[in-house]
Amino acid sequence: MTIEDLADRYARERTALDTLKEAVKMQEANTDKAAGALFDAIEAAGLRAVKVEGMGTFSLYDMAWAKIVDREKALAWAEANMPEVITLNHQQLSVVVRDALKGEVTMPDGVDFSSSRKISWRKGQ
Repeated sequence: MTIEDLADRYARERTALDTLKEAVKMQEANTDKAAGALFDAIEAAGLRAVKVEGMGTFSLYDMAWAKIVDREKALAWAEANMPEVITLNHQQLSVVVRDALKGEVTMPDGVDFSSSRKISWRKGQ
């Protein structure tokens, strides 16, 4: 094989791979839209999960995570409210954020949140 033959083979394979990657991106976007619509429908029905015969169980996975926006304020809040925490622990702070979103406590100073709304699918159940 010549260098030109090898270059041609590589170019064809790379082009095919790039085409597949683009198709995967488009399919992921379509899947995300479908998951969002299903999430909203299950939530609007007041459910946490639905079982669909022949497909399985679709469950809501809705989680909020702490996002520190002002480190000094967040540290001051932690010292006043969670003195057992030596450093700002995102996992423990995320529990407080979730409680705040439920209205059980107030949101810590200097802290915001990001959320993850996903569907969990256990097939064939």
